Order: sequence, then structure tokens, then C-alpha cells
Amino acid sequence: MVGTFVYGMVGQHEELVRQYEEAFGYVRPRGGGWYEKDDGARTMILYGSSGDYGEPRLAFLNRIPAELKGYKFYFRVGPGFPMNELDLEDVEWF
Repeated sequence: MVGTFVYGMVGQHEELVRQYEEAFGYVRPRGGGWYEKDDGARTMILYGSSGDYGEPRLAFLNRIPAELKGYKFYFRVGPGFPMNELDLEDVEWF
């Protein structure tokens, strides 16, 4: 099972799904949420969930755009909550 990390500035998660599907074909969302990307600190903080696609299923997060290689990924329930660093050892950078 491949879980590709897709992110962008949109109003609704559905827009990301539609854009990705138009570019690459079939899409099966495995949850959603928000992110905070800090280019200076090279961190990507994932949090929350999607009203349409639910909680992110991080076990499927195994394919990340190469432009984010070198970033540390963290997950937290929401702003102000503790962060947990995600293990990216087996991630494919594409």
C-alpha cells in the first residue's frame, strides 16, 4: 500500500484530491488535516483531520515529495499539543 503525501494551499481537501487525480489518475484519500511548514527550521508539522476524509492514517505515509527531503515531520493533535516526530526511515522520496 502506497500513501503519497499531498499538500497545498486550498480551501477544501477535495480540491487537492481532484488536482492530484487529474494529474496522476486514481486517488484513495487516507485522511487529511492541516500542516505548518517552516522552511527555516526545515520542519513539517501535521495536525488535525479532514471533515471529508477523517483522521490522517500516518501508517500510509510512505511516499513524500523529494522537495521535502531533509525536513523533519511531526504530528500533533492540534495547535498547542505536544508533537511526535514521525519515522521517515522507509519513506520513498519522489
